[in-house]
Amino acid sequence: MAKMLKVLVILLLIVSAAALTIEYMLASKREELKGRNQLLARNAVQVAKTLEVIPADTNVDLAVRDLPRLQITEESLKHFYQLGADGKMIKEGGKKKADGPGTLDAVLKDVAIRADLQLTRLNDTRMGLESTRTTLAETSNTLVTTSQELTKTQDTLKKTEDDLASTKQVVAQKTEQVANLTEKNETLTADVEKKKDVIAKLNDKVSDTEAKIEATKRYIEKLQKDLDGCRAGTGEAQAPGLQGQVAVVNPQWHFVVIDILPEASPVAFTDLTVQREDKLVGKVRVAEVFRDRRFAVADILSDWEQMPIAKGDYVFY
Repeated sequence: MAKMLKVLVILLLIVSAAALTIEYMLASKREELKGRNQLLARNAVQVAKTLEVIPADTNVDLAVRDLPRLQITEESLKHFYQLGADGKMIKEGGKKKADGPGTLDAVLKDVAIRADLQLTRLNDTRMGLESTRTTLAETSNTLVTTSQELTKTQDTLKKTEDDLASTKQVVAQKTEQVANLTEKNETLTADVEKKKDVIAKLNDKVSDTEAKIEATKRYIEKLQKDLDGCRAGTGEAQAPGLQGQVAVVNPQWHFVVIDILPEASPVAFTDLTVQREDKLVGKVRVAEVFRDRRFAVADILSDWEQMPIAKGDYVFY
């Protein structure tokens, strides 16, 4: 009996030592898990602060800064199971409910959803920037091409004007020769008639050349307007909305004077819509803006005219 008791005591000591060892190992692991959970909670709180909070019914401009950020606390990450109003864990089907409001699962899902929305807005911004970069490159290329065409046309005009001056000089010389020949003997009449034919041909050439010069000047004016339009496209942008009211209408010269609203800032070479109540009257193109006197002069676009523009009509962009 004593031997048996001794064996039991030894076994009890062995089991106690093993239990102490296991307890020490579990305590170490518990401290490690506790440290990990605390570290994850702190970092989750920091990550949440980088996520923007945008109401679902609000369309926020991507350029807006300092939007509200998601705010969570380490305390909100401590509840793995859902708690009722009495502070006790809620059970569902005999099992503790690990999802729903107030649980770690709900908080992390909210963080994941807002992170996904923010990534979507970031990708939309990237696409918008790429589209803007492409448009800017195309506008720049158009500006370079238009400038080159304008330079070539100006060179052509200068050459044509030089040719016209030379031709006029020849005409003057031939006319002087004709005047001298008319004073000579009747025997030179035939030669005079030939010279007159030459003069007539040269006059026709002068008329043709002058017509070409006028056409070239009109083309240069068109190119200059296109160039100014391209330059205006890369400068200030026209803000949408009500710009003002028609103050003066000149139907003879097809232009109007617009009283500009204090908050409006129309841009030259921009087409504006003219309305009377809820009816479209027509369109005008801004020719010049006098910001210090709050009025602008615009040309009436006949192709868009639905009815005669009158004083008091509203002008929109």
